[in-house]
Amino acid sequence: MKKIGIYLITIGITILGFYFIYNNAINKRNNENVEDYINDTSIVNEVEIEEPINEETETSNTQNNNSIAYTAVLEIPKINLKRGVVDSTKNFKSINYAISVDNSSQYPNKKGNFILYSHSGNSNIAFFNKLYKLDNNDDIYVYYNGTKYHYNIINKYDIEKTGKAKVINSNDDKYITLITCNQNRNGYQIVIVGKLVDEVNY
Repeated sequence: MKKIGIYLITIGITILGFYFIYNNAINKRNNENVEDYINDTSIVNEVEIEEPINEETETSNTQNNNSIAYTAVLEIPKINLKRGVVDSTKNFKSINYAISVDNSSQYPNKKGNFILYSHSGNSNIAFFNKLYKLDNNDDIYVYYNGTKYHYNIINKYDIEKTGKAKVINSNDDKYITLITCNQNRNGYQIVIVGKLVDEVNY
């Protein structure tokens, strides 16, 4: 009986260790992909490269295994979130890999609403699990095609989880809307709305 207990404890520790290593690897890969996106889309301090490009190095960098091609990067300092954003397509359900862009969204370079979804909870794809901690006037940043967009949160509310959400549709201003399940209120989703206050090149 004692041997069985030791055996089960050993298995438990092994599983926890694997989970920890796996999550660290996922986070490291995300951080690399985020920085790659920001560096690749930067339009500030561009310089002409005088050295010839090493074709072998360039090929190895572009064939990064398991990398996801981000279309933007979302940053929310208050909850220590900096993650890539990906469009959903017919054959690619992006919410299972990254923060997902609603197909009806306008990207930040155009007036309208940039609408993002992500899971909450305890899984390694629950990128919005701390969204409930945000309040009015908190900052949200989006890096997109060489421009950093700064939003201030102007509204936070819950809606019933029906698969539909009413969002601001504006031709005059730029907004961002974040949506996820409310873990503290079963059957409801949290909606965070921000309004653009500034944009700068990076």
